[in-house]
Amino acid sequence: MKVNLGGIVPLSTVDWLGRAAMVVFLRGCPLRCPYCHNSSLQQGENFVDFSYIANEMKKSRNIDCASDQITLKEAFDIVMTKPFISAIIISGGEPLMQPKQVRMIANFAKGLGLEVGLETSGYYPDHLLDLLKNRVIDKAFLDIKAPLKEPEYEIATGRKDVSHRVLDSLRVCMKAGVPTAIRNTIFIGQFSSCGLEIMKTISKLKAEYPENRLEERSLQKGNKEKKNPCRSDGND
Repeated sequence: MKVNLGGIVPLSTVDWLGRAAMVVFLRGCPLRCPYCHNSSLQQGENFVDFSYIANEMKKSRNIDCASDQITLKEAFDIVMTKPFISAIIISGGEPLMQPKQVRMIANFAKGLGLEVGLETSGYYPDHLLDLLKNRVIDKAFLDIKAPLKEPEYEIATGRKDVSHRVLDSLRVCMKAGVPTAIRNTIFIGQFSSCGLEIMKTISKLKAEYPENRLEERSLQKGNKEKKNPCRSDGND
């Protein structure tokens, strides 16, 4: 199977709290967020065989040396990689644009004893539900980019009719009881408005789904040069 690959970070200690993880970025995204930090992954093609990604994952668990003598760098790589990797995060772009590839990567990772995290914009709730039903995702990282209503979400993402999709994805995560982290993009001066509205929505859903496992909510600063989705005039 071919995978439209954006890149691989062999070791990250900041993407999953309490885990050292490999991050696999898949290329392609249906959104056009003006402040996107990974805008280079929104489009384009870089198709690789799944075996390439599988080999990179295997390296994180079993490092084979060509000879009994290794260089200092090789020894350092072994020490830095083998003991610490305990998870893989599938990110993007929007990884669920490639649902079959995500499932294959997740299944392979779990076969290696790795936990699997998925970073998603929430645009594809049906694909997310399918993965959770098949128990191949151990943690969901859901980006909520603005209050879950229009036109705020259209301003934040550059696409119409997205907010209901993200709301459905949030419901899917909470109902499934999967460990979930929510990430909000906040612009300077907006927290009292945007932030409060988002918190109200989350609190309402937590009460509706007491089985939820919402573990964390983090804030990330939006680019001040871009339009604030909580202000139709774009001013902060």
